[in-house]
Amino acid sequence: MSDTASNEKPKQLYQTWFDRFCLVTRREDPTTHSTWQKHAIVAITTLSAFTAPFASCILFPSFTTLVDYFHTTETKVALTTTVFLLGLAIAPLWWSTLSQHCGDCLRSRQLATSYHRLPAHRSHGLLVSQSVGAGVISDIYISTERGSALGWFYLGTLIGPLVAPIIGGALQVWLGWRANLYFMAIFTFISAMLTLLVLPETLVKSSTEQPKPWHQVLKRNALAPLPKLEFLMVPSIALTIVYVSICFASLYCFNTTLPYAYAAAPYNFSAIEIGLCYISNCLGYAIGSVVGGKLSDAKLRQYQITHDGAIRPIERIKTVWYGVGFIPAGLIIYGWLIEKKVFWIAPLVGAFLFGLGLMLVTATVMPFLVDIKPGVGASVVADLNLVRNILAAIGTVVSPIATASIGFGWWMSILALICSLAVGCIVIVVWREGAEQDSADGIAV
Repeated sequence: MSDTASNEKPKQLYQTWFDRFCLVTRREDPTTHSTWQKHAIVAITTLSAFTAPFASCILFPSFTTLVDYFHTTETKVALTTTVFLLGLAIAPLWWSTLSQHCGDCLRSRQLATSYHRLPAHRSHGLLVSQSVGAGVISDIYISTERGSALGWFYLGTLIGPLVAPIIGGALQVWLGWRANLYFMAIFTFISAMLTLLVLPETLVKSSTEQPKPWHQVLKRNALAPLPKLEFLMVPSIALTIVYVSICFASLYCFNTTLPYAYAAAPYNFSAIEIGLCYISNCLGYAIGSVVGGKLSDAKLRQYQITHDGAIRPIERIKTVWYGVGFIPAGLIIYGWLIEKKVFWIAPLVGAFLFGLGLMLVTATVMPFLVDIKPGVGASVVADLNLVRNILAAIGTVVSPIATASIGFGWWMSILALICSLAVGCIVIVVWREGAEQDSADGIAV
């Protein structure tokens, strides 16, 4: 994709039956969409990205209720989220490939109406946006504008787990835990309809290229994830994914421990009060999303100005240092203040710092992963989803066991240590990419 928008009058392509329902006309050059159209596209992709983690966390305030209702254990209740996350991890590997062959506007929603079917059904219908959304945004924005847009997009993936418990707690208190499932059925249907009306195709192929029948595409791509996993063999991509995935897994470890921490003495919070505790993370995410994306774009523009318009993706990741310290600090503060049963608002200060750091890191790293492999950003993000959701799934199972065995303080300290050590992955990426680029520049001179 070119990094300069064309000054020519944008060409509009012929309409398919699907395009007739969309209010935004697709264009030959997606970067020529008007500002309001781009904002609408970002908004709907953010909503779609928000939906999947939202669905995974809406039952968190009900966990203690579910343990009593089904006469089961905390670990088994956490497995409902684990199965969902495994679905999010694996399925996007196929969806991202199909989006590159069939277009980015593949839509799918599955409505769940019972607790026992929820883990499998909700992940199937919500996995598309995680990998395809980043590809859509990379199609409509040039490199120096992409970071801010991706910051908003990934705000959706991270704020979902924080807003969901607030709504889930309220529904649990007023209507019972099953109301959460009915709410998700309605919400995903509305999201699907908005996607149909607002999101145009952005991956436009040559008009002379004849589309292949869907059954041929499915047959050819049955083993599509296998070659796609080769991206994990690229050191810069693999190391970056490892760091982000560890931080993301820590988020789910935090999310699954909070309901049990605040439901116990001396807090004894109700489901709705537990949900409101997640607001502290929301504030951190919102600030980190806006600031992180702008810092990433500003760093890339600064390099572009001083190097005759050249684009160097590694410049983006250098702004990650603004957020790496907040993540372990927030985990330690939260864990030990909960352990010592300090006044309820004090541990949430740590939660805010954790959320701020996580979003500063995410808003910096995601544009880097999209830019480092132009044209296949959806596939790289699918690999990221694979690793981070597998680690998050493991974290949701391990967290209740760990907190029961060693306590909140030591468990959060272990997570903080792992996140701190994982920063070494980013150090290696910056050093390695910088050395390779400097070597290439020397040869060119």
